[in-house]
Amino acid sequence: MSTLTPRGPVWVAVRQHRPALWTALLLTVLSVGCVVAARVWVGSAGAMVNCGKECAYGTTASGWFRWAENYIGGAAVLLPLVVVAFTAGPLIARELESGMYRLAWTQSVSPARWLTVRLAGAAAIATAGAVLLAATFRWSRSYSQDDEFLSMARSWSDREVYPALGVTVVGYVLLAVAVGALAAVLLRRTLLAMAAGLAATGGVSLFFAWVRPYLWPVVKAEGGAEVDPFTASPDPWIVREGVVLADGSRMTYEQCWDMGFSKSPCDPGATTAVARFYEYHPESHFWPLQLVETGIVLVLAAACVFAAFKVLGRRHG
Repeated sequence: MSTLTPRGPVWVAVRQHRPALWTALLLTVLSVGCVVAARVWVGSAGAMVNCGKECAYGTTASGWFRWAENYIGGAAVLLPLVVVAFTAGPLIARELESGMYRLAWTQSVSPARWLTVRLAGAAAIATAGAVLLAATFRWSRSYSQDDEFLSMARSWSDREVYPALGVTVVGYVLLAVAVGALAAVLLRRTLLAMAAGLAATGGVSLFFAWVRPYLWPVVKAEGGAEVDPFTASPDPWIVREGVVLADGSRMTYEQCWDMGFSKSPCDPGATTAVARFYEYHPESHFWPLQLVETGIVLVLAAACVFAAFKVLGRRHG
């Protein structure tokens, strides 16, 4: 029993942040419970009710199911922001700002060990939460993705869906812990560290949402009306599409809309286009894209952790 009881700086950290830990556990259990209950309910009540010829309406159960799935997907996507705010503020910067760290450091706890305990604890709890939310979201999607009414036709590539479907969310929560620690030891002010951590983590997330389609080579297709990405993959992520002109140049549909679609080569009646082209990711590219992005994010996290220990060592070594 004694071996399972936290001791030393671990015990102190747990005691200090018990309210936050209990709150996180409660919210996680409620989130998962809502999805499970909604899944069971819609499974027994059905998603649609027929009310006559060409008449149907959604059941109350299907409405709750869609809300629960959207909620847990959004929770997984926003989890890194919660983690970085807590790590940068209450977990590290507040102790540096108030001077509470001196008590621990005068009791045979080195600055490096003090920071290690906080990073390891935050990383373990955040990772467990991210894995649980992502697993629940994948379980929910496995039921709803084939039903456009339940899934609201959301693709696996949607920004509010993609991070929560795989391991990317784990990479981002670990990055959040690392960024929060670095911001805290650099700024040593609770609110300032939280703001900086939120800005950095949010900025990285937005950057990867923009470059994500280019992290893995796209499939290219060119030809006539028979060329259709939806034939090769049931849910392709189309990165670029448009027409090929007689001189071999390409014009995307976005460019056609900018110049006036009816006056552009994209118009079906135009004679200047000789073929259509598509650049897309089939569903089989999901895991390569996830693993590449997660690997890059973990490298950034490792760099932030290294920098945090270096800064702490120079100031308090």
